Parts: sequence; structure tokens; C-alpha cells
Amino acid sequence: MISAIILANDRIDGPARADFTARCLGSLVEACVQGLVADAVLIGEPGRNLGQIAEDAGCGFIETANAPQGLREALAQLRRDHVLLLSAGYAVDRGFADELDELFAYDAGDAPRTLRAAPNSFATRLLPRLSKSAGIIAPRRILTQIDSSFDMDRLARKLKGADLATRARRLS
Repeated sequence: MISAIILANDRIDGPARADFTARCLGSLVEACVQGLVADAVLIGEPGRNLGQIAEDAGCGFIETANAPQGLREALAQLRRDHVLLLSAGYAVDRGFADELDELFAYDAGDAPRTLRAAPNSFATRLLPRLSKSAGIIAPRRILTQIDSSFDMDRLARKLKGADLATRARRLS
């Protein structure tokens, strides 16, 4: 149904740790087993030994310090028309695979969806739109138009997609 791109070099406070990247990929296993995630590509900075993690996970790997360039390369390699962009500092919560299945069973439109970070403060529980964007599901043709100043929150605002009910946990 979808392809996944894991961005291991998009965090403001620095790249995600290698163990976070492995846990992020691991959180997608249920969706892969159910046939909802067809393939995945990991994008990471050079010198972080992420190639071995990608190989162990059975996904593609693009090693680059330039996340937007890596994203363009990854989008060209994918098998599906809908794409999950996921920051490697997050892991999808249980229920993601079920929501993804329902999304494509009943909607399957081109409307982008935003995967928000699980609330970690009182303010974000009251106003969930304040929570950080951990991922985005969108058609590949829309994502190919991302400019060089790629940022998950900015992209979510630009696409104006509805939020998924499922959240993603920040890995720490």
C-alpha cells in the first residue's frame, strides 16, 4: 500500500542515534508483516554506520548529509505511490497498521495525513496540533515538489493534511 522513508538526519538537535533508527524501523514491522508497507529506504548522514542497520532491516539506504537530496533519491527508488516519511527519532504506536489499513480500505485518496508526536505536556494534550509532526503520509508526486528547506513541521503545515489518530512516541 505504501513505501516508507526513514529520515535519520532531520532532527534540529542533531541526527537521530543509530539505536533510535533501529527502533524506528522496528516499529514498522507489524505494518510490513500485514503487507501495508511494501518497501523502505533509510536516509542518513555519512559515518554513522546506518548502512548495517538498513541491511539488517532489509531496506534501502542512502548515505548523504543533504536530507532533501537524499529524499529525492529515495522517492525515485520506491515501489508505491503513497509514501510515509518518518523521522528516525520516533516510533509509531500500536494501532498504526490498523489505521493505515482502514485509511486505504475506505479512503485511499490523495489527501495527505500527518502523524503527530504523542503528547508529552499538558498544552499539547489540550491542543494536539501543537505537537510536533513525526511523520507524513502523502502521494509521491506531492513529495517530489519539496524544496531544499525540508522540515517535517513545515511540510505538514504546507500540505494541510488531516491528523492520523495514531501517534508516534519520541525515542529517548
